Amino acid sequence: MQEQITVIGDICKESHKTFESFFKDDDTTSVASVMKEAIACGAIEGSDEHFIASELFTKREQREMFLSMSVDTRLGWLRRKFSVKCHLTVTVMTKTIMK
Repeated sequence: MQEQITVIGDICKESHKTFESFFKDDDTTSVASVMKEAIACGAIEGSDEHFIASELFTKREQREMFLSMSVDTRLGWLRRKFSVKCHLTVTVMTKTIMK
C-alpha cells in the first residue's frame, strides 16, 4: 500500500513539472503578450478596443483567435466585438425596462 502511494506521489510530481513546463514555454499566448499585440495593432490603452481585449483575453481561445488573424484585421475584430457587446447590453436593458 505504501509503495502504491509513493508511486502515485511520483506521478503527481512529474505531472506538475510537465504542467509548469507547458505554461512557461507558452508565453506567446499569455494575456500580457496578447495585450501587447492588441496595442501594436492600434488598440490604444483606455479605448473601447483595449477594454474589450482585456475582457476577451482572459479566455485562451479568444487570445488564440486574435493571434490567428492578420495584423490588419485585428483592430476591426476588436471593434466588432465591442459593438456586439454594447448591442447585447442595450437589448438586455431594454427588455428589462419593458417588463
